[in-house]
Amino acid sequence: MSVQNDTFILSKRGWLLIGVVSTLVLFFTMTGLHLFQFITGAILLAILVIFRNPERNTVENESNAIISSVDGVILSIEDITVDSQKMTKITVMNSMWDVSMLRAPFDGVVEGFKIRHGASLPLYHPMADTLNEKAVISFRSLKGEEIFIEHLSEQSCFPIGIDLESNQKLKEGSRYGFLAKGRSILYLPEGSKVSVNAGSTVRAGESLIGYLSAA
Repeated sequence: MSVQNDTFILSKRGWLLIGVVSTLVLFFTMTGLHLFQFITGAILLAILVIFRNPERNTVENESNAIISSVDGVILSIEDITVDSQKMTKITVMNSMWDVSMLRAPFDGVVEGFKIRHGASLPLYHPMADTLNEKAVISFRSLKGEEIFIEHLSEQSCFPIGIDLESNQKLKEGSRYGFLAKGRSILYLPEGSKVSVNAGSTVRAGESLIGYLSAA
């Protein structure tokens, strides 16, 4: 399955689960078990919300623009140093009720990615960074600038899904994965201009995060 071609109103990742729960709702309806009908109906509604897959269009046409890869709220923006390289770290939290589809931040190439399957502890747990499911992806813009995005899952029964290949070309806003609930961190190179603040709400494939260096 290719997530970036997953354009139906409900993500293909949820089709099997939706089918199973819908069958249960129908069964309990036909047998008159109204309590179970209500419970499975509520579960079905929650699943439909989690796997919704709306179309998104950015209004930014500038080649150096960086668009959010995830829905959520920006927790913090920090200037840090990683392996002697100065970077800007932008942390975004997404809840179970945000749209779960992940989208490419700009037109570019996937330099590489790593996925670590693991636990789903709450992020305040001291072992969450070490044990939770994590995906780290490197994107390179058409001008050669590189950003890193880290997705860390939290307390979710749905695993992180990343459908990418190294050297794969992606269009800005194209779908590349799924994160039901967790924390995403964008590492931007030195010289990038940030256009959001802590507390801002962002939408994947639509909200402007900032700009890569114009140099």
